Amino acid sequence: MVSNRRATLRALAASALGAGAMLVATGPLALANAADYEWPPTFNVVTPVVGTGNHSLAVAWSAKFSAATGSRVAVLPAQNGFARAAWLNTGEGRLALVQASDYFDQMDAVQGYASKAAGPTDTRLIHINMVAPWGYAVRGDSKIKSIEDIGPGTRIALAKSSSFLVSGVEALLAYRGLKREDVQLVEVGSYGANTAVLVEGRVDVTFTSPLSGTSYRAEAGPNGLRWLELPAANKDPEAWARYRSIMTGYVRNKASSGVKSAIGLNMDHAFQGNHVRGDEDPEFVYQLVKWLDENHDSFKKDFTHAHMLSVDNLVAFLENGALQPLHEGAIRYLKEKGLWKDGYQARQDKLVEMAQARAKAFKAAMAEAEQKGIEVQPGNAPWMALWTDYRKQHGMGEPFGRQVLSMQ
Repeated sequence: MVSNRRATLRALAASALGAGAMLVATGPLALANAADYEWPPTFNVVTPVVGTGNHSLAVAWSAKFSAATGSRVAVLPAQNGFARAAWLNTGEGRLALVQASDYFDQMDAVQGYASKAAGPTDTRLIHINMVAPWGYAVRGDSKIKSIEDIGPGTRIALAKSSSFLVSGVEALLAYRGLKREDVQLVEVGSYGANTAVLVEGRVDVTFTSPLSGTSYRAEAGPNGLRWLELPAANKDPEAWARYRSIMTGYVRNKASSGVKSAIGLNMDHAFQGNHVRGDEDPEFVYQLVKWLDENHDSFKKDFTHAHMLSVDNLVAFLENGALQPLHEGAIRYLKEKGLWKDGYQARQDKLVEMAQARAKAFKAAMAEAEQKGIEVQPGNAPWMALWTDYRKQHGMGEPFGRQVLSMQ
């Protein structure tokens, strides 16, 4: 069933991807607006750091939104994925960028998600922002031509700022049958530095996205940029199984957006969208999703990849197996347009049940830890052991992502 799910998601990636128009200025446009809805005076949208595609996308649509509605949107770039989760959970942000691998790691309380603020919470997707390719980049003058060339002594950038960046490195090592001590891991402190060290020649390979501004700058540099194609699953099934056991929530497909050096190469793709808290006002979500759909033409040319933010992509995501539950406000809009199906609702109900159970378990585990005088802190061994044992005792030992991918 998992293989079937991945096959259908691969079809989704093919339909959702497409090259967008380059950043251009737009003139005055008549923007549709819900005149009878009173927008909040201001709200915050949490994104990855400046220079990433999702930050640029948020700036593009929020500028048009604020001009049309009078509601001021503040775009808040967070230093890492853990902070994005924490800011959404604590109300610092009303929307926050999440991709499936982030969501899975958060629900397992992996790494920085094992904190009181960033841990498992019932959050919901409201739309798809982009279908982002992720892959392994080397300098254009590198002697490394394929993933098979990665071996003992290879220098690999390791950014611990988000769990999926660490997973990208771990998956590469798993594919090649290598351990951390077999290679030279060069730790960097941010997403931007993850590519900067490659340009500087301090590492041989890095895990990043062709959509990011850092990749465009690297490709324009004197040494250029090259990407290592992700091999097909049947080339080495055992290596692929090791890789995919770590890289859950992605689909392999040809990149059709991003820097020229990546176009046409097979890479993993992540479906990225904004999440809100499960208890967010349904009317606010409904009106926002409606506005983004009805006014898509007003901002889709303001950023290269803004064409991906569409209801069509959201429906395609649902049609081929949602990886996260939707907020009821988004569901209401889809129903209004005649796009919601009984099958979507059945899967939605299962996803919500799983998410709420995991969030409840995390709270209970934190309460138990506090009773025992154990500090709830990422990296604190007694806390991590307690959380792991709690999950096993309550039937949640399997990683959350694997549970989702194996759903009927």
